[in-house]
Amino acid sequence: MPIDYSKWDHIEISDDSDIEVHPNVDKNSFIKWKQRDIHEKRQQRNVEIKSILVQSTMYVKLNERVDYLLENCNDEELLDTKVVIDKLNSKFDKSERFDYERLIKEQGSSLRKGLKDLTFDKEEIGNTPPYNEMVEDLFTQVKEDHKDAETDASKLRSYISEHRQKIDDVLSKSSTKLDDLLYQKSLLITNDDLHTGFDRSFMNKDDETKPEPKKVKETTIETLNSPSVQSQEVSHQTSSNHEKSEKELLDELKVLPETEKFSVIKSDNLDESAKYLLHDPHICTEQQKDALLMTAFDSQLQGDESRTRQIIHQSLLLQYIAQLAGPRPTKDSIIKAIKLFISKIKDSSAPARGAFLQDFENTFKHIVQRCEVLKQEQSSGERGEALIQLKSLDDDKELSVNLPQEDTPEFEIFSTQLPKEMQEAVKEGSLDRVNEVFATLPLEEGERILEVFNECGVIGLSGYLSDENEFQELQKQYNENMDLKPTEAVEDTVD
Repeated sequence: MPIDYSKWDHIEISDDSDIEVHPNVDKNSFIKWKQRDIHEKRQQRNVEIKSILVQSTMYVKLNERVDYLLENCNDEELLDTKVVIDKLNSKFDKSERFDYERLIKEQGSSLRKGLKDLTFDKEEIGNTPPYNEMVEDLFTQVKEDHKDAETDASKLRSYISEHRQKIDDVLSKSSTKLDDLLYQKSLLITNDDLHTGFDRSFMNKDDETKPEPKKVKETTIETLNSPSVQSQEVSHQTSSNHEKSEKELLDELKVLPETEKFSVIKSDNLDESAKYLLHDPHICTEQQKDALLMTAFDSQLQGDESRTRQIIHQSLLLQYIAQLAGPRPTKDSIIKAIKLFISKIKDSSAPARGAFLQDFENTFKHIVQRCEVLKQEQSSGERGEALIQLKSLDDDKELSVNLPQEDTPEFEIFSTQLPKEMQEAVKEGSLDRVNEVFATLPLEEGERILEVFNECGVIGLSGYLSDENEFQELQKQYNENMDLKPTEAVEDTVD
């Protein structure tokens, strides 16, 4: 999974003391250059945003007027430029042009955040042509470029429709570009984003001291269901209800039905995925990504590799869109993130597509490898419990199997508390034979027999282990402590 560094995105320049520059470069000058570069880029970004906003608004108004003319003018009227202009002026305000203040009033709260703090000079507004004049220029230009459109209304209508389609294409590309610019703008904090949150002061007047009531002796009978006890119980229950157990928190990691349906959409059908997410943007969260990704382990363990790849692809879409929308996203910001990210990964030349596919492959390999480990652990667990095997901690010494002498307390313990098979193995005097018997016994029974060995002195144990790694560790400790006195006992260890 990629590491999320988004919390640092709002820091555009560090503190002056943290900046390191080349010894031959003046530090103060470098900081000024850096600040100037930041301001120039910010200004250039605002210029591009303003340009796209003006262009998009004008094209929308232009298409609105063209659609009206194509629908309400017959062939004869469409060829007569004067009639076309009269129809336009009767339907639309002939002096209407781009007006930023009017745009803010008309769209109100629906206007996107990054478009509300722009500033336009009077010259910028005054240089934009009226919308009706733009339509007139369009008809004139089409007739100049295509002579047959001067006399053939069907040709004129066709050329106008083609031009309108080109405008739609430009609007689509401009919308994607505007989304990208506004997203970059939202990442950085500027003075325009700062405003007074709370600016209010007040004073609390001291209440006049009320005379204390006279103390009156009262006899109170405390019952089993006294109000004080009940209130304490309710308070305890309320506080305990707020504390969720770990199991309850894990249970919350559930795949929503909408997310489950989204995971079925084919990974190569990005348009269908985008359409689905625009309808249900609430599933674009890290929580739903994690819940969906957990199901990829189930499908891989079941051997359905195709389903695993499908789930990983869709869950990564949720993750990238959630990160792009920010830590506290609104529905509008999620929708913008969906449009922007899907458009990026559909472009084969975009760096975002390559990074996404690389993350997809890495995640798939990780899940495959992890599932292989889980399968091995499950198979090893099914083979049974750990076995006790006797080993010497000293490479220069071997454990000896000693049969207790008869008519001794040790021989009595040996003959009464050990199973017959283990007695026969001890009588053979072979450590390998003893370990073979241990291999057939449950762990608890093996531990009991080891205690019997200690009591009757069958084997001089330096240690016994059921885990090879632990044996190697104890052997290392043993060799390091060879300078201890021979009389010091080594404590047996049970795994």
